[in-house]
Amino acid sequence: MEIQHATDIKRGEDFSVLIYAQPGVGKTSTLRYLPGRTLVIDVDRTTNVLAGLPNIDVVKLDTKHPLEGARTLLGEIHSTQLGNYDNIAFDNLSEFEQAWLGEKANEAKTKSGADMGIPQMNDYNQFGFYLPDMIRFINSWPGVNKVYTAWEATRQIDTPTGQTYNQFVPQMREKLVTNVMGLMNVVGRMVISDKTGARGFILKPSNAAFAKNQLDDRQFALPETLFTEIGGDMNVSTPSVPDKAGQPSKTGTSKRQ
Repeated sequence: MEIQHATDIKRGEDFSVLIYAQPGVGKTSTLRYLPGRTLVIDVDRTTNVLAGLPNIDVVKLDTKHPLEGARTLLGEIHSTQLGNYDNIAFDNLSEFEQAWLGEKANEAKTKSGADMGIPQMNDYNQFGFYLPDMIRFINSWPGVNKVYTAWEATRQIDTPTGQTYNQFVPQMREKLVTNVMGLMNVVGRMVISDKTGARGFILKPSNAAFAKNQLDDRQFALPETLFTEIGGDMNVSTPSVPDKAGQPSKTGTSKRQ
């Protein structure tokens, strides 16, 4: 059993981040701001926006056979490449899901001889187990930061009080959203300001957008600072402790580095 003392953990190292937005908003371009050397796993074939950057390498995942392609590629990266990079980026999860289901549809078409194949319920269930396991495997890699991208979708939320609202979420099967988001330190929705045209990331959860930030106090971040300021100063509430007279003292806050 290996025990790690919390004082030895650094919030800004080996982080996992998911960024999502509509296609073309700038998710892949944001990867240029990762400090150090980055290996991008190109699923949706949009890495041409990173052309000319000396600190980024790209490897293409086989989208015709995404299951075996991912197993082979990730196995090779884990066994031979981790020491060469500071960051691993998987671009993107939504297209990976579509490629997976597309392969299953083609298999069903071949078996049935129909003009169009349809994935079976077992295919959806299989992907529902595989995707979180794949992310857990990548997140377990030591010494590298992990970044994932996804497209954007909306889901309808019904509150116990009878209110209904639409929330922006990463595009993936409904049953996977909470599971995948729980495996991330930071989830940010990328938006473009109507007034200025500037891009930025919403990091604060709300009824309007699924987001989270476990690593610092930021509620919003610019693309160029999203990764470089991860793990900054954070106010942490300390529990009440008895004083010498046995009475609880006031709760205070401390600064964690």
